[in-house]
Amino acid sequence: APGNHAKIGGLKVTTKDNWFAARPSGTENIYKVYAESFVSPEALDKVLDEATVVVDKALSE
Repeated sequence: APGNHAKIGGLKVTTKDNWFAARPSGTENIYKVYAESFVSPEALDKVLDEATVVVDKALSE
C-alpha cells in the first residue's frame, strides 16, 4: 500500500455509470480486471481500456 509498501488485495473504482475492480491473480503473475457499465457495451470497452492504463501505470511506479 502507498507509504508502507504492503501488498494490497485489489482496487475498486466506482462512478455513477461504471465500475471496475483489479486484483492480482492468485496463481499467475498477472492481474485481472472486472468491470461493468450501466450505459452501453462501448462504454464498457472504454472503462476496460482506461482501467488497464491506470493499473499498468500504478504497477510501473
